[in-house]
Amino acid sequence: MRRVRRPKRGQPPTTTAAMEELIVLLQAAIEAANVERWALEHGEARPPAGLKGLLRTNAYEVTVVDAFHRLARRHLERHGYVGVWERPLLTGRRGRPKAIDVSLFHDATKKESRIELGLYTKSKLRDDARKLHREQGNPGLPGYEIEFNLLAFWELKPAKTTALVIDDWMQTFINDAADVSTADYTVQPLLASTMDLFAAETSGHRYAVVGLFEVRSTAQQPAL
Repeated sequence: MRRVRRPKRGQPPTTTAAMEELIVLLQAAIEAANVERWALEHGEARPPAGLKGLLRTNAYEVTVVDAFHRLARRHLERHGYVGVWERPLLTGRRGRPKAIDVSLFHDATKKESRIELGLYTKSKLRDDARKLHREQGNPGLPGYEIEFNLLAFWELKPAKTTALVIDDWMQTFINDAADVSTADYTVQPLLASTMDLFAAETSGHRYAVVGLFEVRSTAQQPAL
């Protein structure tokens, strides 16, 4: 079961079909990475009892992003995009450059869309929104304009997704986005998507929620 909510019911979607497909692929990557981790660890000797409840039970962020990279490549090519993972920001300064998790380049339109990925927390929403807003320039790539600054964050819960669950998440995303917005930029939730995941336990449940946000400078015109 997969459920989707936008900030207001009946509101015309501000996301493109390509964006929504990327969210589906991200949820598929979350599923694949976590199933692989369970399969690799299934049947292994149990760790000391004193560590029960303290160990990680879900795939690492980098594993999910790597799975997303593999799954999204063909999708991006079909839509005319070249995906660059860990896209360096060419500032001309010495030292290792900062990087964007994923940049999508559309050569025909000379547009770049930037995406930061990771586990959802309000502090990460604030930090990555600030990062995308500050890195508005595009040195080293003349002719390209930034089309979208996006945040795609996820969380896993040991429960079954319901209409109430996704409504609660959408409200959380709306409230948190309002709190981290500033006079210089706004963080706008575009959609929330929940999907039931594989659960090894008998009668067990688990779901992944993904929030998609756009960071927009207050000087920008509203998105179409």
